[in-house]
Amino acid sequence: MNPLPETKTGMTATLLAHLHSLETPALLMQGEPRQVVTANRAACRLFNKDLSRIEGFRGGQVFDCIHSFSEAGCGKDPNCEDCPIKNAVVDTFNTGQPHLNVKTTLTIQKDGSLSPYEVVVSTEKATAHVLLKLMKYELK
Repeated sequence: MNPLPETKTGMTATLLAHLHSLETPALLMQGEPRQVVTANRAACRLFNKDLSRIEGFRGGQVFDCIHSFSEAGCGKDPNCEDCPIKNAVVDTFNTGQPHLNVKTTLTIQKDGSLSPYEVVVSTEKATAHVLLKLMKYELK
């Protein structure tokens, strides 16, 4: 059997079709550097961003997490060390094990103001990528 054709980023057409068929907002993450490869329409609506403001960015930048605006940046700021979302993504990359309903509160910076958001995500391995589904992203 021939392998599925891959896009320039190594994603199969089947994987992209699956991502875009999801009603749940979802981001497809690459391992190194840990950035968003693409997102589905539901994620674009949730974050009120087009793909040009999602693809190639780190997850915290897409979420507008306050720590992504620091000098060190998303995933490298000392506050990111214990981030449940980052840790779930990294563990799924390393072990292939999914993480379901990972909950945290993020301080989100939008329009110059800071607000606490309740965030719940799930991760699963998807070929060489991790699929991050956003179960909840709302003002607390």
